[in-house]
Amino acid sequence: TPCTLRGSEMGVKITYDQDKLRISCSGIDRIYTFASAMEVPRSAIRSARVMDIAEAKEDLGWRVGGGYFPGRLATGWFLSRGNTSGRQWWCTYRDREVLVIDTTLKSPSRVVIQTPERAALAAELNP
Repeated sequence: TPCTLRGSEMGVKITYDQDKLRISCSGIDRIYTFASAMEVPRSAIRSARVMDIAEAKEDLGWRVGGGYFPGRLATGWFLSRGNTSGRQWWCTYRDREVLVIDTTLKSPSRVVIQTPERAALAAELNP
């Protein structure tokens, strides 16, 4: 059964079904994240969990494209610390907790997103 959730207050929409997770960005989020849409096969999702943003940022490497302002936003593409072949995609603003989705893909190896439904989505997406 398809499900649609809202991401950040701006313009992020999260849709998923049995086969894929789709994240669509509109408005300013489209510019900040360097992506209008992204799909991740459900079979590529290793784990999905709610995490404190400070803990998630411990794995954050160099910014490749997007925005970063400490304590305010982390958006777009980042390298993974210690793994330059892995790319993370972030869309977070001021929430203290975020949804972290780790995948078997190189890009995105991790998706970090701000959504009010993070706990429910983590439970639904976990393999």
